[in-house]
Amino acid sequence: MTGIKILKIIGMLIFSTQAISFDGVWSGIFDINGHGKYDFTGLVSGKIATAYTEKAKVVYEGKFNIKEDNFKWNLSMYLRDGSKFGTAEIKGKIINENIMSGKWITEPAKDYGNIYLVKYSDNEILDASDIINKNWESYESQVKHNFLIKNFKIYGKDSNNCNYYGELINLNKKIYGINIEIASCGISDGIYNGMAHISKEKKLTINATNKNFSLFIKLN
Repeated sequence: MTGIKILKIIGMLIFSTQAISFDGVWSGIFDINGHGKYDFTGLVSGKIATAYTEKAKVVYEGKFNIKEDNFKWNLSMYLRDGSKFGTAEIKGKIINENIMSGKWITEPAKDYGNIYLVKYSDNEILDASDIINKNWESYESQVKHNFLIKNFKIYGKDSNNCNYYGELINLNKKIYGINIEIASCGISDGIYNGMAHISKEKKLTINATNKNFSLFIKLN
């Protein structure tokens, strides 16, 4: 084997051991047309992303891409527990492997602003594990939800007598993928796909969408 081939192999091994994962939960702030601050939490697993902002009452789903130190989110926007109303593109630079600093713009409204996100550290988000399998109740919501999660299967009901059925899978160390069906609930009926995570305070946040509506629930 030639010296050049050996160096190439060594280089590939070094690169693979130093490969950086951007999977996880990112949190920060953004402004809208120069006004704010608004919260933003984004969940990334490979090229799939979801996100939400509680202050602006928006839920997002879409794609995440990175090339060298440049990132881009291409997201559909939904009113919280409501319908789709536009798209958002967020792009900028990765700083020190755990900071995203950039700008965003929406269509068709042409809203814009700056955004700054920091990746949650390992001790701020609980690992996706069997802690999920328990009874959960929603909080900070006018509609009350009661979920039983057993063997990663979801069985639930809310105070409007809507029924919930679904399942969770581990997408990565910190994030669950969620597939959930709402039934007996009128126009909200349907299958929703999204992501969920558990904070260090053991609170579960679910954000999911279908082609028409979004679903956002906080439980403990």
